[in-house]
Amino acid sequence: MKKLLLTIASIGCLGMPVFSQYYYIPTQNGTNPNGVNTEGENPASLLTGWTSRWSGNATSAATLTPAIALPFAFTFNGNPVTHFKASNSGSVTFDTSTTTAPAFGNATLPAAGVPSNSINVLGIKPSSWTSGSTTYNSSIITKTLGTAPRRQFWIQYNFFSEPNIQTGWTYWAIVLEEGSNRIFIVDMKTLCTSTSGICNNNVKISAGIQVNATTAFTVNGSPNLGAFNFSTNVFDASDNQYYEFIAGTQPAKDVANATINVSKSIGLNQAPIVVSGKARNIGSAAISSYKIAYQINNDAPVVSTAITATVASAAYFDYSHPTNWTPPSAGTYTLKTWISEINGGADESNGNDTLTKTITVLDAMVPRRSLHEIFTSSTCPPCKPGNEVMHKVLNQRVGTYAIIKYQYFGPGTGDPYFTTECYNRGVYYGQTASGTAGYGVPELFIDGQWGNNPNGYSTAIFDQYQEKPAFVEITPTMTLSGKTVNVSATIKPIIDFPAGSYKVRMAIVEKTTFQNVKTNGETEFNFVMKKMLPDDNGKDITLPAKNNTTTVSESYTFNGEFKIPVAARTSSSVVPTGAGYNGVNLATNHSIEEFEDLAVVVFIQNNATKEVLQSAWTAQDFPVGIADEKSNNMNTLLYPNPAQNQISIGLGSLNQAEVTIIDISGKTIITKQITTDQNTISTEALNNGLYFVQVKVEGKTSIHKLVIQK
Repeated sequence: MKKLLLTIASIGCLGMPVFSQYYYIPTQNGTNPNGVNTEGENPASLLTGWTSRWSGNATSAATLTPAIALPFAFTFNGNPVTHFKASNSGSVTFDTSTTTAPAFGNATLPAAGVPSNSINVLGIKPSSWTSGSTTYNSSIITKTLGTAPRRQFWIQYNFFSEPNIQTGWTYWAIVLEEGSNRIFIVDMKTLCTSTSGICNNNVKISAGIQVNATTAFTVNGSPNLGAFNFSTNVFDASDNQYYEFIAGTQPAKDVANATINVSKSIGLNQAPIVVSGKARNIGSAAISSYKIAYQINNDAPVVSTAITATVASAAYFDYSHPTNWTPPSAGTYTLKTWISEINGGADESNGNDTLTKTITVLDAMVPRRSLHEIFTSSTCPPCKPGNEVMHKVLNQRVGTYAIIKYQYFGPGTGDPYFTTECYNRGVYYGQTASGTAGYGVPELFIDGQWGNNPNGYSTAIFDQYQEKPAFVEITPTMTLSGKTVNVSATIKPIIDFPAGSYKVRMAIVEKTTFQNVKTNGETEFNFVMKKMLPDDNGKDITLPAKNNTTTVSESYTFNGEFKIPVAARTSSSVVPTGAGYNGVNLATNHSIEEFEDLAVVVFIQNNATKEVLQSAWTAQDFPVGIADEKSNNMNTLLYPNPAQNQISIGLGSLNQAEVTIIDISGKTIITKQITTDQNTISTEALNNGLYFVQVKVEGKTSIHKLVIQK
């Protein structure tokens, strides 16, 4: 961190002494500060509940907004402040007597012309962007998010530009947090564009706090600070980076408890419960040991012995208490967790140590596999980033979801793999066709609920639905004989369900397709729906009494030969079930690219509320975009598993292979050629967690799950 502390001066018009200094902590984990803001990143006209404070384009002069009142008490540099002004050049100042905005362009802070008592992202400049008949101007927008006493006030710079990214755009935000008085500078999104397409330049930003003409605290890299991700254009926080400014001197030992990983709802049948979570070392010293403690209601705390660790300053780490919790009965419990000792001594800043979570313990429940149904199309430009955002979320939650993609009939000529069953599922969820409008893609439904653009999806939203208790087990099987798919699903409720309108639905999906590429830039498509059994209406089901089972079976033979239409429809003005519809006709043809690549998703849905009670599938749980293991007669082995510092690959009768180790986000970590004689791979550099080991030889692939546990 760059600190320019030359003198201690009074704060201009505030006339109060300064606090003395700030320090900052960078965060690169693809979230917004403390997860409060889960809204998408779009032009101001598309955001609900935000207030526009200024809007303009490249012809705008540097200017300040009028004084704006803060929605809660806030202290800057040790002094209470109530109002601020924001400049369209990237400065937010609490010195409201200031009348002149900083000039456009970055600068080394402290700098003349930059207001005292200001937070800065200097270097940005207004611009505009046109899509179709709509022009979006740069804008400064604000909104209060979260709940007291830890609300956040967001001052967001939308659709600004910067000379180095040519005609591209960059989004930044300055965030004030209630109670903690912390300041966050959020690097939200940057994309370089030119008349010839996407370019590869980064911005140059001055990010930091200027107290007065001689004192400033800036992010390393300023005044040429680049955006953390400057080649992506996702519309949520998954590519965000932020800098957290804290008043005072950084303590040597300080751990912030980030999350408790115990579900909000658990069943007595799932006990004993592992108490685990994630924390962060925000002290200046590395952590070599710590103790973890938890408390249930007002019972005596359960404190571990010292746990050896190696955690650098600013790094996150996972913790798990060695003593599990066994709830004595069903009911509601308050769970607290905290780090009790660091390197044999007390934490020097206690305000961020403890987290509390309310846990509902039920007599019985089963893990939920949340169903993701997404309406998408290879002719839909926003569908590509929408699918990428969704895949990124799902790849952080492997093993807890099923997915069905309905390739849709628009915009334009639509996706070639569109069928009337896709259309009917859209109508079921309220999508209708009327002339050239009516298709709502991309649109994502989670367990039959949510129904929003996946560009705004996040792990927080995923967890909100996935943590809901489930009370029915589904065990599906699928067999393939030529072009005939046979499906059987055993259904077992663990409670007595009330009478209602329940449906069991089955969807045959192809795990990866390639031949429906059109105009939006996607080159492969995952879990594409090819047929619903018996059709999109599903089958009525009366759920049996608790702990009893019923079995539902279906069979379908795909007709004719493979055929891919040029377009889902031949006219952009037709209803897809009428004249001009040109999608796949399942009565005479099919669109299966590879029968060995089929899987079946089975789910039970309350037909009255559309809520999905539970889902299951026959696909293996691997990150989306990583090929699933196919029937290839490869007898490769992986051992030991779990592993610590080394694994071996048994090749059987094979002589050599290429081995790739992939993390749960889909990122390749290690690639190595092995032989029968040299078949060991070092895993010393891998952190604890789940990985996938892909073994390729002679065009065949096998995939193994690998657990690293040191």
